[in-house]
Amino acid sequence: MFLETLDYRANDVLIYSQNKFNFNDNFKIIYKNEKVKRIRNISYFEVCSIVKNPAPKNLIVYRLLTNVNHLDAYSTKYGYFIQINGKVELIYFDPIFALKDLRHLRFDLDPDKFRFKIQQVGLTSLTRKIDPTGKPLEADFSEVYSFDLKAIEAQHQNDKIFADAIFAFEDIIDESEYQNKQVSISNPTIKKDFSERVPNISEDRNVPSQNLNRVNSPNPERIIDLREEIVDLLKQALGIQQNELSNQEKLNQSSFQKDAQQFLETGKKIGLSEDELKEGLFELFKSTGKTSELSNRQRESVILRFDSD
Repeated sequence: MFLETLDYRANDVLIYSQNKFNFNDNFKIIYKNEKVKRIRNISYFEVCSIVKNPAPKNLIVYRLLTNVNHLDAYSTKYGYFIQINGKVELIYFDPIFALKDLRHLRFDLDPDKFRFKIQQVGLTSLTRKIDPTGKPLEADFSEVYSFDLKAIEAQHQNDKIFADAIFAFEDIIDESEYQNKQVSISNPTIKKDFSERVPNISEDRNVPSQNLNRVNSPNPERIIDLREEIVDLLKQALGIQQNELSNQEKLNQSSFQKDAQQFLETGKKIGLSEDELKEGLFELFKSTGKTSELSNRQRESVILRFDSD
């Protein structure tokens, strides 16, 4: 995943992940205002809070499509629910989370016949929705682009490449701590996910291109409670106390909440248009070569399957 805040304040950040099934070491944060850019760790759970916050942002995440009808999103362990064009959708921060989640999503289909896609999806914030007090509601996104990942991409995607592109001419110091700590996982199902390798996948070129189905989304009225329930259960399984946030995490969450509440007022003062708010990451895709390449990828259908052991 890649996240870029767009409120044009002193604490704008970039967050990226590296497609590792690790809730502590996978996600990195860079503060855009620092003269010397530093890479720091940020937890999965703090990333969840920043994603749902209504402060404007660009976001790159991953979508799962399958040849199963009515696949139940309620059974997800590693997905996250967001609003895209006003509709709730299950997304994943990395392809590996989608691959690990497939054994938890409930469906009845012969594994040999199971086919799926993992799409990279580029999103940008919609900022028009506010409550009666003038406070922005939860983040709602508009889809900018999407394309199917090839098998090698799904297995080895590393979204650090976006940060590298944005900061190509700046010095960056990596201060993140790569601590693959041994954690006591109480949930035997999740413990199994940590111990087992991800099955190999390949592209199925023997079937014609076909439309695959998105995972069925839950009722929007249920979404907030369900999402928090999933996060809380995952924390419990990983032995994380509900109140166990570092001082830095608490500071970040407080700062983002304050920015979200003030965004509309500040936007009016500085006269930002909606198009200006969408600048940043997606400028990388606007050159002639990049636009052509992206268009070709969006037309290409890549259907994946699990290889037999």
